[in-house]
Amino acid sequence: MKKFFTLMMMVMAVPSAFATVTTVWEGNEPISWNPDEVPGSQYEVPASCFTGLKEGDVIQFYTTTTYESPQYVVTYKAGSGWEWTDLTTTFSDNVITYTVENSQIATEIAERGVVVRGQAYNLVKVTIESEDTPQPVGEQTVWEGNEPISWNPTEAPGTQYEVAATCFTGLKEGDALKFYTTTTYESPQYVVTYKAGNNWDWTDLATTFSDNVITYTVESSQIATEIAERGVVMRGQAYNLVKITVTKASATSINKIENTEMTNHGVIYNLAGQQVDGAYKGIVILNGKKYYQK
Repeated sequence: MKKFFTLMMMVMAVPSAFATVTTVWEGNEPISWNPDEVPGSQYEVPASCFTGLKEGDVIQFYTTTTYESPQYVVTYKAGSGWEWTDLTTTFSDNVITYTVENSQIATEIAERGVVVRGQAYNLVKVTIESEDTPQPVGEQTVWEGNEPISWNPTEAPGTQYEVAATCFTGLKEGDALKFYTTTTYESPQYVVTYKAGNNWDWTDLATTFSDNVITYTVESSQIATEIAERGVVMRGQAYNLVKITVTKASATSINKIENTEMTNHGVIYNLAGQQVDGAYKGIVILNGKKYYQK
């Protein structure tokens, strides 16, 4: 009986992965690079079809043909030089398949699209298979898209992006905002700003950045109210905003403790591991536990 229980526990402990297949394009485009032999042309699948694409996703291009020797090529504009580069695809049962090899290629396809080339076939459908990745407990997605951010469009395409106030309904002090980004540039710059106070003065939020994620922990109830009423604006240079999440303070196992209590309990550190004093505001670490210090 003990062996059976152990086996059952092992089976239950194995994480399960689920995949979602989404049709992103349907049509009937004849593909040909020699129209004297077969009617058709190349076809540009727009970047909007690949919003949110990530490493490991599987793109499938469904085709039909009545010819004996069709030729299948899928290409995209790679790197900072936007050089035409063929994707390493496989072909079976009239389906061209490509598995996204890394995050850079994913970002470039999501920004620039792909071009289907070759000879003597029709493109009829494009799908993306993506493995579902569960979010951390308490983290809720409030926005998804693919917005290029730039304040110098001559160097990188894009503009600023206004995130609607409705994304932040019910925001409270201590809640954590995460802005997920992608980039193919060497020196991106990340700024999140909002309209503060009675005069609606543009004010940059005190964010941190790691692993392509901009993080901000709401410092006060006033800021929470203003963001929930006025939204935020993404600014900076050479990156794409792809997702925003909110993690409620009540779901993070972070306790709230007053400054005077904190200073009487020992040495405290910020999330960067730097020692701070009782005047510091935000999330701190004391005796290995996280607290939110007002």
